[in-house]
Amino acid sequence: MERSLQSEESANKLAELSGIVPPEMDYQQLIDVGLSEDFASFERRLVAAAEAMGFPIISGMLTRGVLKESGMRLTTFGNTPAGHIEAARDRNDALRDPVIEGLMSQTTPVIYDQSTYVEAGVGELWEMQAPYGYKTGIAVKLHLPGDKHFILGVDREEPLPEAGLQLMQMVAGLQLLAAHALTAADRLLSPKLSSAELPKLTRRELDVLSWTAQGKTAWEVSVILGMSEKTVNFHLGNAMRKLQVSSKHQAVLKCVSAGVF
Repeated sequence: MERSLQSEESANKLAELSGIVPPEMDYQQLIDVGLSEDFASFERRLVAAAEAMGFPIISGMLTRGVLKESGMRLTTFGNTPAGHIEAARDRNDALRDPVIEGLMSQTTPVIYDQSTYVEAGVGELWEMQAPYGYKTGIAVKLHLPGDKHFILGVDREEPLPEAGLQLMQMVAGLQLLAAHALTAADRLLSPKLSSAELPKLTRRELDVLSWTAQGKTAWEVSVILGMSEKTVNFHLGNAMRKLQVSSKHQAVLKCVSAGVF
């Protein structure tokens, strides 16, 4: 667990240093998306992040159940142009959309343009959405426990760059954004937790999470609390396991949602 926590911080630093993340996107912007206190701020921060990546439109949905089954529930969000809102919510069109179909059948991001729709035999869907700015874009899907999926996509009129570093930056940036947005979307859509519903955390685990919530790194927390960085990561790992989450940021958000601190 300690290795995975250190790898998470190292991966973020490496991504920034190597230029994989778009230079316009700063890491604090991603954190702010995950810490959104309501849907208004959540959508506003998502739009700002998408614009920093060079995409004026961002949209997403959190689904529960199987897309093709009638019992499936979903909540959509984003800055869909007013004239396209009704069409964007059409379930039948969503089931025919090759971008959605691609996301549901594979784990890799989907990059689309007009040819994606033409080759799938639904060129009319592209013709319908193109006037509203949906000419080309990138979409990713993340899986949550309980048969839930989180989908996030960015769209624009200008062609995407050819395969290479710039396109890789865009895809990596969207994946990072989706990872942070997912925690906020799931928290804001789910029933509020009470502190009594959380598993019992030790005083040290709560101390470490509290300082982490304030943006402190594991090393900074170790100095503040007078323990080794290895011990800090040990407490973080235990807290993550008890809270049944996969990152320290999700652990913090779960505690915040329950009003622990």
